[in-house]
Amino acid sequence: MKLFSEKEVNVFLKEKIKKLENEIEKFSDEKITTIDFEEWINYFISKYEILPIKVYKDNKEMDISEVKIKSYNTWHKNDYNEPKYFNKDGYKIEFKIPYDGDDDLFNLKPSCFILRIFEVESITPPFGEKLGYLSYTMSYSKNELLNKNKKDIKKVVISKFESEFSSYMSMFENINNDIVPYNNDLPKKIRDLLTTRKEKANEFTMVCEALNIDLKMDENSPNIKPIKLKKVQRTIVERPKNKKVDPEYCISEKDFSNILNIIHNTCSSMEITAKTFIKNDEEELRDFIIATLGTHYINCVSGETFRKVGKTDIHIVFENKAAFIGECKIWHGIKKISEAMKQVFGYSTWKDNKIALIIFNKDNKDFNAIMSSIEKWIGENTKKCCKENSNMWRCTIHRKDTNVDVEIAILMYDITI
Repeated sequence: MKLFSEKEVNVFLKEKIKKLENEIEKFSDEKITTIDFEEWINYFISKYEILPIKVYKDNKEMDISEVKIKSYNTWHKNDYNEPKYFNKDGYKIEFKIPYDGDDDLFNLKPSCFILRIFEVESITPPFGEKLGYLSYTMSYSKNELLNKNKKDIKKVVISKFESEFSSYMSMFENINNDIVPYNNDLPKKIRDLLTTRKEKANEFTMVCEALNIDLKMDENSPNIKPIKLKKVQRTIVERPKNKKVDPEYCISEKDFSNILNIIHNTCSSMEITAKTFIKNDEEELRDFIIATLGTHYINCVSGETFRKVGKTDIHIVFENKAAFIGECKIWHGIKKISEAMKQVFGYSTWKDNKIALIIFNKDNKDFNAIMSSIEKWIGENTKKCCKENSNMWRCTIHRKDTNVDVEIAILMYDITI
């Protein structure tokens, strides 16, 4: 495989910066005004810093195998009946050279370039605490080596390797020289981008200050005043034989929005302190949400509640009737969204027309790709939808089994580190 033959290093660096800019630009006003800059600067440095290539040439290992070497037949020039090539018995000597660093750099063209082809047999990337290694091979016919004594064989092979591989080492150094300025400027670049994004959120901050809303979430002092679920007044409709419809209790739009806002603020704090919550499983994340809801809705919030043909993760009741149900899931691919919807419908009745699906991403580093796949799924599976904020969609889905429209809020949060 060829090295240093694809993208120019300056193009690669510009793409990295653009990706960083896009990620910060997508921060919501609420998020950018509440984050700890130093914590996020450290996070983005760890994500976007490029580890230079370090090749441990002196720690190389050698291996040898017998091969057939393709050799040009000089007699072919004078007699075209002669084969153009013939195979010689020979040896392939493999050098396994340990290295560390970002293996993407092997594909880049440095600004200072040596005009020749650079090839290796294979590249094995670093994994865990193990270094990667380059497999570099040289071939010799048996005659080239067997007519020398043992000492000279090693001297010839090592000398040729040192000579040929020296230009590789120069190219590694050239790549690293291009990377150093990028890494040195990265902390300031991140800080500037975060500062610029925060300045754009000044209007949001001004409104919050005018309403005396504390932007820093405090678990012991929720920023939303508790409100009681209210009975929705409905017109009593006469049935045949003068039978009247019993009054129902269901969640109001105001209360539904309030509950979603509490969940959103709670889960946004989890994103900010992802190191704390990444180790929690689905039930533990759900319990944290329930604990926060319990500070607003007294003695009516529960989890893992049996209902119909299943158990709902989050359950808020009013006078023994369901007012709100929610389901928490860990992201395991877009196919699981449809399964989660079936699960929610399985333990909800036709009266449950306000539902929430809360999804946490713990493993996938490309959070933007997840958000895009969810938006595509929503476009294909809902009657209508509006995006409340960067993490939440409010959708209408028609239930065929009960022939009613249900409003479902889909909330997505990233707690990867």
